[in-house]
Amino acid sequence: MRVTLVGPTHPYKGGVAQHTTMLAEHLAEAGHRVDLLSWSAQYPKRLYPGELELDESRTEATFPGTRRALAWYDPTSWWRSAAGPASDADLVVLSVVNGFQVPAYAAIMKRVRRHGARVVALCHNVKPHEADPLQQRLLKWLLGSVDGVLVHSEVEAGTARSVGVAAPVVARLP
Repeated sequence: MRVTLVGPTHPYKGGVAQHTTMLAEHLAEAGHRVDLLSWSAQYPKRLYPGELELDESRTEATFPGTRRALAWYDPTSWWRSAAGPASDADLVVLSVVNGFQVPAYAAIMKRVRRHGARVVALCHNVKPHEADPLQQRLLKWLLGSVDGVLVHSEVEAGTARSVGVAAPVVARLP
C-alpha cells in the first residue's frame, strides 16, 4: 500500500513527532511505500512559546525522504505538498494535534481525494488541551470529513463519539 503520513516529525521534539517517525518506520518495515510530509513551521511561536524546540543533533531520527514542506502561514505550501507522492497515495494519515493544522489538512485532503486516496485522522488529541472554541470547531469539522478516525484509548474514542464520530478505531500504543 502507498501511505503518506502528514504530521510533525524529527527535528521537532516531543512524543507526537517521535510517534510519527516510528509509525513511518514500522509501516515501511511491513512492506508499505511510505512518504512522510512534515512541517517547516507548525504554528505561530506566540501560541506555544518555548514549546517548538527543534533537536537537530539526532540526524538518525529522520525518516528517509521526509519532506518538511508545510508552513502554517503559507497556504500555497499546503496545496503544493499534496502533489507528488501524496497525490499517488492509497492512504493519507493526518497526525492531528490541534485545530491550527486543520486548514492545511483540509487543503491536502481535497487534493489527494481527487486521486482516490482515503484519508484517516490519527488523533493524538480529539479535543485541544486549550479551551479554544475555534480549535474545537475546526477539529470537529475535520473529524467529520475524514474516512476514518484512529485514537489511542477508549477515553479518546468516547471523546470522538461525543463530537459526532460514529466509529472511532482504538489502536493502543505498546
